[in-house]
Amino acid sequence: MSDEFEEIVGDFDDELDLTLYSDAQELAEEVTAQALLAIENGLLARGEFHLVLTGGSLGVQISQALVAAFNSAPELYEGLHIYWSDERFVELESPERNAAPLHNAVKNPNVIIHESLAPNSPATIEEAVKDYEDALANVTIDLNILGVGPDGHVASLFPGIADIDDRRSIFAITDSPKPPAVRLSFTMKLINEAREVWIVAAGESKADAVAKIIEGDLSIPASYVSASERTRLIVDQAAFFTE
Repeated sequence: MSDEFEEIVGDFDDELDLTLYSDAQELAEEVTAQALLAIENGLLARGEFHLVLTGGSLGVQISQALVAAFNSAPELYEGLHIYWSDERFVELESPERNAAPLHNAVKNPNVIIHESLAPNSPATIEEAVKDYEDALANVTIDLNILGVGPDGHVASLFPGIADIDDRRSIFAITDSPKPPAVRLSFTMKLINEAREVWIVAAGESKADAVAKIIEGDLSIPASYVSASERTRLIVDQAAFFTE
């Protein structure tokens, strides 16, 4: 990191660990490498690791790279569990699902994939929420890689709609402002119970949301993210904005 960048970010909240990369490709590669290292260290220390992934174009890049790493080392990653912070309530095979990059793609038998139920499971959205609640009961999430929308939403916590103080762990949303309308999502409570949360953002469309996170602007849900041990904001140059 350059001295100039250090000067720019030096006054930011010490609780927010900010990392800048040149572009989305470099960001995705670095996040993937760092996530794999965190997984390996966690498995060595605790014998299990609970990872939460995200959707969106950046999330897909990271997910696909992780799949390649998992499949290239079938003897490794015993004790790794994977979840998603939100999921669209569409058919299991739908490319719209955040889990699509891992669906039937992970050949490593040591990696346990926790996909949420879908209409063709078959299940109702209420049954899908209950099933995911059960899957996450008594689980400590080690790392949640969380995307952020241009409007500042995380998971399916949208500005003006999300109940930031919801004490549940998983909830159903049936009127999402971003289609598809029906989804299940982590609450902010569950997001913030993770040991680490890495918020990732790339591209000019994310610059406003990134600036608000840095400024602590509580008009957007992303500004409420605060992991139990470490919260990171990982962005590329196009998404980084400061006055």
